[in-house]
Amino acid sequence: MNRRLSDQRIRATCRELIAMRPRVSGRGLCAELRKRFGAVGKTERVFAIWRDEVAKALAPLPAANAQREIAELQRRVAAAETAARENLARAERAELREEAHQDMWAMEVDRLRQELRAVQPQVKRTLIT
Repeated sequence: MNRRLSDQRIRATCRELIAMRPRVSGRGLCAELRKRFGAVGKTERVFAIWRDEVAKALAPLPAANAQREIAELQRRVAAAETAARENLARAERAELREEAHQDMWAMEVDRLRQELRAVQPQVKRTLIT
């Protein structure tokens, strides 16, 4: 069975580890690859990929790219805030509808109980006679 790991899998694992713990070591990457995939791959290749990914993670973004990313993140935050407000309003409307529904049925049950109380003496008289 060919157990060779693709560069893509190694890079993805490396990025995940760097995102979780920025100071991940090459040995930590090898241990994680062994845990996830049951194999590590050639040490030279894995460490070359690891060094490349660490360098990419530490490299500062160019100013124009950073500005675009900031603008995109601000747009996404605004969209998420709008969605959150809409969801909250929808939940509040649903809660009000539920309360109105419960009140309506509580009044109906109360009306029927009162009606039953009014009829009970007549039923008792009918049963006695």
